[in-house]
Amino acid sequence: MTEIKEKTYLVIVQCHIVQERCSGFHCEKALYDRTGGFAVYPETINFRSLSLTCGGCCGRALHRKLTNLIRQAQKRDGISKEDIVVHLSSCITKDNYHAPTCPHLDYLKTLIGKLGLDLVEDTWISKTAEKRRQEGLYRNNQCMKETPHG
Repeated sequence: MTEIKEKTYLVIVQCHIVQERCSGFHCEKALYDRTGGFAVYPETINFRSLSLTCGGCCGRALHRKLTNLIRQAQKRDGISKEDIVVHLSSCITKDNYHAPTCPHLDYLKTLIGKLGLDLVEDTWISKTAEKRRQEGLYRNNQCMKETPHG
């Protein structure tokens, strides 16, 4: 099995609702800079990346999207699913400015696991949001308190 740091195809999955507001710029920058959830990847590894949404609550569409990716990547470019890693964006895995942690997080993990794909949680880690998590302003799966910025 290929180690995470040696994967050559990264899939970033963003919350469908959050994506209506967020361009994914910070996640892409974290990938480019190899920070946050991408810090494990050496700068010497060249890889391809793809950004998707979960498809909306409950996230079931993600299974179809990833199934299509696995099939097309193998058929068109000889990329095996062992070379693919899925990163669930921080907007899914952590309380943040956009919303609480995704209530379907465990289900998304199950869908990804059923496809035999490796999974990494988190992408960009906001210093402001981390501070607010430490202060207790963000609480898992509850409405957020005063949170004017993310």
